[in-house]
Amino acid sequence: MIEDFVAFDFETASGKNPCSLGMVEYKNGKKYREFYELINPEVAYFNPFAVQIHGITYEDVQHERNFAELWEAMLPFIEGKTLVAHNAKFDNSVLLYSLQRYGLELPVYSSFCTLQRARKLINLPSYKLSALARFFEVPQYRHHNALEDAFVCGELFLKLNRIEEELKLQEEHGVDFPSAYLDWIAEKQGQNVQIRRKALASYSQLFAELRFVISGSFENFSRTEIQKIIIQNGGRVTGSVSGLTNYLVCGSEVGKAKVEKATFAGTEIISEKALMNFLKVN
Repeated sequence: MIEDFVAFDFETASGKNPCSLGMVEYKNGKKYREFYELINPEVAYFNPFAVQIHGITYEDVQHERNFAELWEAMLPFIEGKTLVAHNAKFDNSVLLYSLQRYGLELPVYSSFCTLQRARKLINLPSYKLSALARFFEVPQYRHHNALEDAFVCGELFLKLNRIEEELKLQEEHGVDFPSAYLDWIAEKQGQNVQIRRKALASYSQLFAELRFVISGSFENFSRTEIQKIIIQNGGRVTGSVSGLTNYLVCGSEVGKAKVEKATFAGTEIISEKALMNFLKVN
């Protein structure tokens, strides 16, 4: 479990031009130190929509230091560190763009994304940072303040890591291995914990020789859990529908192309509930 890392967040004036940066370093899973600075992006145009979100105007930063002038102070939080961001693809692109713009050398670091990790581990209608903060009961008072968003991101990373670790423990010791934390997460998602435990604990050859494709979001299980249920009951899960596919398991927001291919191929389309009924979980 990663406990030493730096959570970071850029706010931008327009495009990839940063106007503030917040970083919170964690050691042994605890907040260790932080960094926050306004940044002069050295551009005249501030996107009105961006300003409405974070509240930083041209006048606020025109006398602040630019990215290059702040780089020496930023570097100890980045060089050789594990960086974590919510939608890390964007924040990493801002960092890379700024380094290239000022001719600065790219430091060595690794990167994780809480947005991607949350989508993988839990089933929610929204994966915005604020929505995840509410779900995990992380206090947040100044959303879109770079320092506070970095802190919230760091707390979420720890909680998502714990989910992953608990799932690994269940897999190692058997899926009925007790986990009050996973039960709490399941109940927070509106899941029936008893159904979830029974389904995950099922082992049979009920789905032997059958091929499944999974698409969409589900009420009681993550897509990873549904895949596990199918595999441990003898089935095979593939990524795309073909003439060999027996079942397309559909949740909400199912891929339209997969439904069309399944219909054309004569593949049976079933719901999460129907899959559970196969296992006689009531």
